[in-house]
Amino acid sequence: MKLLSKKLLQTSLLTTLMITSFNAYSCTTVFANNKGSNKVVARTVDLYVSDTPMLVSNPRGTKHSGDAGKNSLSWQSKYGNLVVTAFHTHTASDGINEKGLAAHLLYLSGTEYPTVDNSKPQISNGLWAQYVLDNYATVDEALKGMKDLQVVATKINDKTWPLHLALEDRSGDSAIIEFIKGKMKIYHGSQYQIMTNEPAYDIQLSNLKRYQGFGGKLSLPGDPDPLSRFVRASAYLKTLPSANKEMDAIANVLSVIRTAMTAFGAVDTSGNKTEDAWATRWVSVADVTNNIYYFNSTSAPNIIWVDLNKMDFKEGAAVLSIDPTNIHLEGEITNKLAPQ
Repeated sequence: MKLLSKKLLQTSLLTTLMITSFNAYSCTTVFANNKGSNKVVARTVDLYVSDTPMLVSNPRGTKHSGDAGKNSLSWQSKYGNLVVTAFHTHTASDGINEKGLAAHLLYLSGTEYPTVDNSKPQISNGLWAQYVLDNYATVDEALKGMKDLQVVATKINDKTWPLHLALEDRSGDSAIIEFIKGKMKIYHGSQYQIMTNEPAYDIQLSNLKRYQGFGGKLSLPGDPDPLSRFVRASAYLKTLPSANKEMDAIANVLSVIRTAMTAFGAVDTSGNKTEDAWATRWVSVADVTNNIYYFNSTSAPNIIWVDLNKMDFKEGAAVLSIDPTNIHLEGEITNKLAPQ
């Protein structure tokens, strides 16, 4: 009876995995936050087309709208920040603020936001990360502050994007926030270091236990499926050495995130019903200890970076931007961002 129950549980888990993964904005985040090390987080953006990213800096006092229609939330930024926008819209998929809080939006097809209450202001899920970076200094502060935030799915580039959010700060704290069956579900704690786009986080954690190093017997998977990327990144992060030097920390986290990148033309051979083996378009690293943001477009050979400590975030300063995919950019580009 116990053996039968175990087999049924495994079958149910695998069925769920196969159903929940499909065409998606497939990405990965990896947070290296070992005690005594610099805290750095890397992420990939994997997509079927370029999201035409732009690096945009927002000073304190920048006015924002929630882009959710006539009942949109409005606010002014409390903290200066640097974000990556998508599709030449206000959507901010990634970024870091001057207090060392980083935020990342990833696709999650199982997302179901709460029923809209039209008596309260709303915010597009594409502005969710921007709102957090504008208003909060730490993960804990963000979770407390946005518990009543009314997030709604809106069309971006003619597509509705169901999204979940990852947060990290310079203390090493982190959180994964999802909306499942109309309710916000939060995984809060420094142990939540990996996120991929699919499926829901509880399924990811259950699947991880099937692999060597996490209680199971399976070997590391090599395919680009999001479940496999989660396992692979978790395994390599687990054995990553500590790094108290800035460049060592950057090199370490890049060595892990590169194992989760998807090659152009890759095919998902996992057997899951997915269509999301999309090529990695760009990789970022947010050094939340030193407030430096690194960016590498896979269409250019150069890594570039912006030092937030050198930026003018005072109220009234200009909003600045730059195309980070410009092949002629290299090294530090802080002083090359220009008014929009």
